[in-house]
Amino acid sequence: MQDIITTIQYKPQFKKLLHNKCIDKLMSTILPALKRSVKHGYIHKKILFITITAALNKYDKDNIINTIKMVLNSPMILQSERFMECNDIEIEDVIVYVDHKPKVPLNLHKTQTHKLKYFERASGDIEIKVHDEKLKELMQSIQDIIKKEKQEENDT
Repeated sequence: MQDIITTIQYKPQFKKLLHNKCIDKLMSTILPALKRSVKHGYIHKKILFITITAALNKYDKDNIINTIKMVLNSPMILQSERFMECNDIEIEDVIVYVDHKPKVPLNLHKTQTHKLKYFERASGDIEIKVHDEKLKELMQSIQDIIKKEKQEENDT
């Protein structure tokens, strides 16, 4: 699947996939504390626009711009294997916007499957044919637990 996506992203109609991968790679160069305040980024007319929360000050904003510009202006870094997605993308400038709306965390849909309780279906009525005494003793204790639970289930 990864090979298919890699092949598709280099086609002109899917260049946004490549842009998003490049933006993610560029964002990985920012300090993690600053990266948490980045809402999103996009490329338009050779300009990288980044939207951040208002929690950052001017120094942090300048730090983000300088870090990304340093990577973009360094041919050695940009041509490394790590920034392979950014090779074909021309970015001339970086602009950072401040958004005063709080960053809303993305809540993924959680299913209720982890709350299922599975009931024991075994009755414990099997013959244990093991020659090793320790193993036979362990299996016997497991069988006793199963029989006890089955009996309690039948009583209720």
